[in-house]
Amino acid sequence: MYNAKLLEHDSLTEKQEGGRLTSIIERLQQDGLWEGAAREADIAPMKRLRDIHDPEFLNDLHKRSYSGAEQLDEHTPLIKESFEIARFGAGGVLDAVDKIMAGEASTAFCLTAMPGHHAGIASSGFGSLVNPVAAGAHYLTKKYGMKRVAVVDIDAEHGSGTQEIFYARKDVMTISMHEYPGVTGTGHYEELGQKGALGYNLNIPFVSGYGDREYRVCIKELVDTILWQFMPEFIIVGFGTNALNDDPASHMRLTESGLLTTCGMLKELAEKICGGRIVSVLEGGTPGSLMARATSQHISLLLNNLSSTVDKVNKDELISYADWYGYAKLLKAQFKKFWKL
Repeated sequence: MYNAKLLEHDSLTEKQEGGRLTSIIERLQQDGLWEGAAREADIAPMKRLRDIHDPEFLNDLHKRSYSGAEQLDEHTPLIKESFEIARFGAGGVLDAVDKIMAGEASTAFCLTAMPGHHAGIASSGFGSLVNPVAAGAHYLTKKYGMKRVAVVDIDAEHGSGTQEIFYARKDVMTISMHEYPGVTGTGHYEELGQKGALGYNLNIPFVSGYGDREYRVCIKELVDTILWQFMPEFIIVGFGTNALNDDPASHMRLTESGLLTTCGMLKELAEKICGGRIVSVLEGGTPGSLMARATSQHISLLLNNLSSTVDKVNKDELISYADWYGYAKLLKAQFKKFWKL
């Protein structure tokens, strides 16, 4: 899902290798994944955003965007149309949900002009204005009456806003795999949800140096096991490329092969649990060829079940298995209070 309006924000993220979306679209065209596959997204209705964000917050954000301010904070550049552009990002997720629920698509990937998982009920920043993933998850519960929706965020930064929005709810389970403490300082494994919804917000905070093995084992031993008990009717993935070894935005050491494997495991899980209903939404990553290539690989896997040749980069392990095993036991001790592990 995509709208040309999103490209107006590209100049704010442009690096030496090009803007965030320009680089990705060029790579998708090169890989034969654009023509015939791209679908135009509509703008998200304000009522859908008011379902997850405070109305006064949205009004203030709209005013600040149109005031001509150049920065919301040090991580969030603005132009007058930034709020509208963010709404198109959220609209793409709503449209993707509608297409899948109508049987017009089996899976979907949504391009966004900026990450959204830091946008909370009445907070923005760290690059985010509104939260497309949260909009899609709530939309599934409200329009389609779903009782169990899972959000799995594999971006290297914690989905702090997504956590806040669903922290007191049991119908949307949020799982975030991220570097800790990261830019937000949130996402500790003891942040488990409010009373009455404990165990439905799960954080898997990684220390610097974790890579392919840790992500793979986390999916297999934690995410997979817990989701088989929660039994989501729909899965939304927050997809980021900043966990890659060569992305300077984090200290994670995922190879391109490891990221693809992680996404493949989530797709397979969706096929087994919820009829393949899965939407992936672009979150963070450093704009350029690495992000574009990894995103194209992900889309190929998601839409066509094709795995292109990837560079496995460096498979050296910075963390010993003994250290990881001890940490995994700590995580399981927390989650075992709510789920069988």
